[in-house]
Amino acid sequence: MKLVGMYRRAYPRVSETFIGEQAHNLQRYKPLFLSCRLLKEIPFDHIAVSDHDFLNIKQLFYALTASTNMFENNSELKKLKLIHAHFGPDGIYGMRLAEKLNIPFIVTFYGYDITLTRKNMWLSGNPAFYQFLLYEQEMKQKASKFIAFSSFLYKKMIESGYPKDKIIQHNSGIDLQKFAPKTESTDERYIMCVGRHVEKKGIDTLIKGFARIANKHPDVSLFQLGTGPLTEKLKTLASELGVSDRVNFLGAQPYEVVQKMVRGAEIFSLPSQTAKDGNSEGLPLAILEAAACSLPIVSTWHSAIPDAVLDGETGFLVAEKDDKAVAEKLDILLSDRALAKNMGTKGREFICENFDIRKQTVKLESIYDSVSN
Repeated sequence: MKLVGMYRRAYPRVSETFIGEQAHNLQRYKPLFLSCRLLKEIPFDHIAVSDHDFLNIKQLFYALTASTNMFENNSELKKLKLIHAHFGPDGIYGMRLAEKLNIPFIVTFYGYDITLTRKNMWLSGNPAFYQFLLYEQEMKQKASKFIAFSSFLYKKMIESGYPKDKIIQHNSGIDLQKFAPKTESTDERYIMCVGRHVEKKGIDTLIKGFARIANKHPDVSLFQLGTGPLTEKLKTLASELGVSDRVNFLGAQPYEVVQKMVRGAEIFSLPSQTAKDGNSEGLPLAILEAAACSLPIVSTWHSAIPDAVLDGETGFLVAEKDDKAVAEKLDILLSDRALAKNMGTKGREFICENFDIRKQTVKLESIYDSVSN
């Protein structure tokens, strides 16, 4: 079994469960996680920097230089056949390690890493962004393949000068056994939203939309899973709109809790939008997971979301930041539960056909085969 290095500079993040799921479903390749900062224990082998890092000096030096000295003296490295770096900026660090080991590397782009404006990257103060901006052209030349997580990102990468013959559109998909229709009945009615509290998720639009119809549907609540820099602002908005008792902010939750909460919902809504700094979604896996649970989706004509939601068939898509339209679509689905159920059933069928993680992993391993020795 060949060994592939899964590179993420800091891992695992709550919002990036898809990386672990992708690794878990590999059949012909064994994943070896390469991370200089392990955020919590993971059920995989990993290579991490020494915990004895006074004032994070080693971390800072690595971020600024991408020096491969961080991964010295590990026999597992010599067994690697290729490196798969996740997110554009991490591709630079993966590239340096791949050069040292004389093995190929590929990089997956997921969203912000290609949509965020270069000006805002320079202004961010993030050393990883500086590495990316300084050495992006080199990475374009040296990477064996680039994976675009959606059709939207594929186009963006071509517009940004990435070699067309190196880009493959591929989504990791979702586990259709973990995300499946509920089997138990429940009397609780709620709309589900899963997403970090950042501008591009459009959660403020959802709260405004829900507030418009809350009185018409007094037995329906809005549950929101996630956290982030806008948490307090969103809670204040719900209070100002008089729906703070109906909007439940549950924070970041373990994957198992997310599965259970999504499965029990009546509708899933995530009205994503383009942030002021250009940051956009790729294709939110939360939408795929909800559709796999047979939930009708209310979202936006944003990025690659139309790849996963068939407007008028498996849910509704509206313009970005249009809370009135979000309210109208939520009202339709809450008022006509037969329609909502039918849309959800079609959504499940569509996801099973196009986003089964087992089928997608076979394709990913074929990509690995095409570049590894």
